[in-house]
Amino acid sequence: MGLLDKILGKEGDSSSSAGLGKVTEEDHRNALIKERPDLCKKLSDLPADEVVKRDGKIDITFKGWQICNVEERHNKDDRRLGYLKLFKTRNDKFVCQRMTLIDNEEKQYIAATVEDFPAIRNFFGEDSLAQALYVMLDRVSKDW
Repeated sequence: MGLLDKILGKEGDSSSSAGLGKVTEEDHRNALIKERPDLCKKLSDLPADEVVKRDGKIDITFKGWQICNVEERHNKDDRRLGYLKLFKTRNDKFVCQRMTLIDNEEKQYIAATVEDFPAIRNFFGEDSLAQALYVMLDRVSKDW
């Protein structure tokens, strides 16, 4: 029994329903998708120092702008299941990042630097979260 179980008074209850439980593919399919423009910057702003985390490799560091951010949230408890972030560097490259929540709050970070829009699409794929990012990207890129 863990410390959280003791605090919550769940002694003797070792079922998985007592915790957050495993995130399933169905959870991802049924997730609510939200744009987060409040976390993004305009290219007219000064570039900021950015650090993009990725598992198993050195984090990507650069000066630039976060231009798109979309996230998926569990439709029952509004807990974040994942997000996609897209950055533009001051050298006109793009940094793509995908965070996926798996199992009991374990996060997986994948990121890469790419050159152009086809490479962005190649990195993110065609799932519903990626489609939401493309809609946001189409809107914000009209200002460039």
